[in-house]
Parts: sequence; C-alpha cells; structure tokens
Amino acid sequence: MKILNATTTHYQDPILEPVLIPVEHNATPLCINDTFMVDGKPYGVTAMRLDTPHGAVVVNDVEAVDVESLGAALGNHALFPEGASIVFIQVLDRQTLKARLWRLGKGEAVTPESVCVAGVAAMMLQRTLGHRVRVFMGGGVSVVDWSWGKGISLSSPARLLEERERHAG
Repeated sequence: MKILNATTTHYQDPILEPVLIPVEHNATPLCINDTFMVDGKPYGVTAMRLDTPHGAVVVNDVEAVDVESLGAALGNHALFPEGASIVFIQVLDRQTLKARLWRLGKGEAVTPESVCVAGVAAMMLQRTLGHRVRVFMGGGVSVVDWSWGKGISLSSPARLLEERERHAG
C-alpha cells in the first residue's frame, strides 16, 4: 500500500505500567483487556498513556456505539483516577480497523492521532493486528506502523492506493 499526501508523525511506545497511566486494576501486570463494569455490563479495556491516559475498547460495530454516554462512563470510571480518553475499535481484519474517540473533557472527537495510536497499540498488544495497520475514522484513513521499542509512526491524513505490479505486454 502506498501513502499519498500524508504527514508522518513519530511517537514513543505507549506507557503501559498501570501506576504511570494511572489505572487501578489487579488482574495482570498490565491492563490489557481488563473488565470495567458499566451499568452491569462488562467492557474489556486496554489502558495506556500517550501523553494522557487512554483506554481502548473492542466493539462489534463502532457505528452502533453510543460514544458520548459509554465514552463518558468509561473515561470517568473509578478505575481511571485521572480520567481517560476512550477509543472504540472495530477490527475488520489483521491490517484494518475502524475507530471512534471519546476525548476526556470534550466528548466525541475526530482526531486521528490518539485514536490511531491507542487503537492500534491495544490490538497489537492483544496480538490481533499486524505491525502496519489502516485505521478508518470520521471519513478519513490513517496508517500506523509499530515495532515495539522503535516507536510508532502515524501517517495521516492519507489517501491509500493499492500497489499493483505493472507488467509490460
């Protein structure tokens, strides 16, 4: 896949240590797909810090999510003592996901940077995605590359074209 008209931004690896995010949990050393209860329903949350706390939640259909109410409930959950922005993710295949963002203190936002980085990092930590992923959000598409220890590259906004081999004759 080729990226045209893109701006590439580089990020450090996300901070995953619960005390540094901060997130309260006791299940595992890291908060990866841990259960947060909202109105009696369980939601698997992967917590990380990308300048600010983020939680990523996998859903079956991101268009069906009430981002304002569920985002506020998870982002202001007692397990996030400082609050967190919440990324809702729908995995389409190992190289593609759709996402929506509820930004702490602002509500739903179409800001690709934190959505792309947090969403892809969460799914890679769960070994659901490959190392290069397309993220569809708000009518746009971004591309995220991540190799642990080398940081994350985000190319966005981007127009993607499939690379096709050209054969003479």
